[in-house]
Amino acid sequence: MSNKLGYTNGTAAQAPALVHVNWREVILFALLAYGLAWVWWSFWLFPYLGTLLTQSTTPIDLVAQAGVAMVLGMFAPMIAALIMRLFVSKEGVKGSLGLLRSWRYYLAALLAPAVFVTAVVLIVQGLGLGEFRWSEVGWLVYLALLLKALPNVLFTFGEEYGWRGYFLPRLLPLGEIRATLLVALIWAPWHVPLLLAGLNYPGVHPWLVLFVFLFTVVALSFAYTWFYVASSGSVLVVALLHQSSNTFSDTFWQPPLMSLGSQVATSIVGGGVMLAVVLVVYGLFKRSGRVEDAERFVHPKLDGTWRDWVR
Repeated sequence: MSNKLGYTNGTAAQAPALVHVNWREVILFALLAYGLAWVWWSFWLFPYLGTLLTQSTTPIDLVAQAGVAMVLGMFAPMIAALIMRLFVSKEGVKGSLGLLRSWRYYLAALLAPAVFVTAVVLIVQGLGLGEFRWSEVGWLVYLALLLKALPNVLFTFGEEYGWRGYFLPRLLPLGEIRATLLVALIWAPWHVPLLLAGLNYPGVHPWLVLFVFLFTVVALSFAYTWFYVASSGSVLVVALLHQSSNTFSDTFWQPPLMSLGSQVATSIVGGGVMLAVVLVVYGLFKRSGRVEDAERFVHPKLDGTWRDWVR
């Protein structure tokens, strides 16, 4: 005799648990994150629309001309997440920061990008795809960049509070791999207005920019997921990882340290290295893509103390 799920009584106990994803919340958040950011960026980019439509390559200095107002669009995911938490999913903001974590997570998030970016530079130079000015880099440069990343984490927090703090947990029931890919495939195109304005790859054909950025974001998103899961859902740990990655890659993978014209090749190599790491982690080391008790990232256990606000 079969039950409603199609399993016989003898095999019902072995039936896999149904994956629960609240797609309504997922879709609404994505629409809010896109709508808030794209409306804001469109307002500031409208005066330069003629330039964007007539050039065959991305502008070199357009983002600088638009000013700091462009950066404020990065807070759209955070605003979208707050709207969702307060008025739609209504779980509130308690436990949504993830501040109270071991210092080891923060140290790893700060240092790992420095190691990764340096390794990519060595590979790029070894392959003859670009030249790096090692004579201008010493331990003081590394220290200065590490210190620079700390206060600037505010800017990546605006993104991570939404993409990893709200969006990713709702997709984790699908497993790490699927959840990471879905977040990356929605998160990457969200940057399109900034990419077309020349934020990451100025002077490059727009279609090449979109392809390289998508490839790189998909690869690097796995590291963000691992840090988020390992730190029991700390948005601040992932925000620090994000900012440290931006600080070191923006400095080491672009002129004047890296030779002009090698930014695209460097990004592709970086994405390739990260994909190799992903294959090793899930293939060789057999990391499980399944996230046990994924619901805890959406609804953390609280004890009613002041710590609930920063957990």
